[in-house]
Amino acid sequence: MDTGQLVLIIVLAVVVIAAVIAAVVIGRRKKAEVNRHRAAELREKAAEEAIGAHQAKAESAQAEANALQAEVEANRLRQEAERHAEKANEAHGRVEEHLRHADKLDPNAGQDRSTDADRSNASDRSHDSDRRDDAGRAAAVEGERLTRDRSGRDGSTREGTPREGDRNL
Repeated sequence: MDTGQLVLIIVLAVVVIAAVIAAVVIGRRKKAEVNRHRAAELREKAAEEAIGAHQAKAESAQAEANALQAEVEANRLRQEAERHAEKANEAHGRVEEHLRHADKLDPNAGQDRSTDADRSNASDRSHDSDRRDDAGRAAAVEGERLTRDRSGRDGSTREGTPREGDRNL
């Protein structure tokens, strides 16, 4: 081999090595660019998910606040129902006291009242467990009983006949 050929082989080897090095460098740059682009997409996706997570957290806090508000409202309504039941019981007590007083004043009233009282007491016993369970229902039962008691005292007829000894109180 002569020197010209040897120089040519060395030059070709250097060119090939330079081309390989250039290809590797260009490949790494492209890969780095692709990685940068993929990283930017991942950051964008993470930002969107962070917004979604923040929204979900805010909705959760709002739902919890709504639940607490509903609980407070339920407690308020429960207390209001208890107050109404107490008022109804007090009114019922006053009505019963007035009835007893009226019965003492009217000697004929005891005969008619005893059958009504028996009916009323039987009704009371059947509704005792309901009253304990639900104060609002207790007020309705008491109100119904009070209305029934009043209807006999206003001069109206019960079962087609006027009651003896009835008076307007």
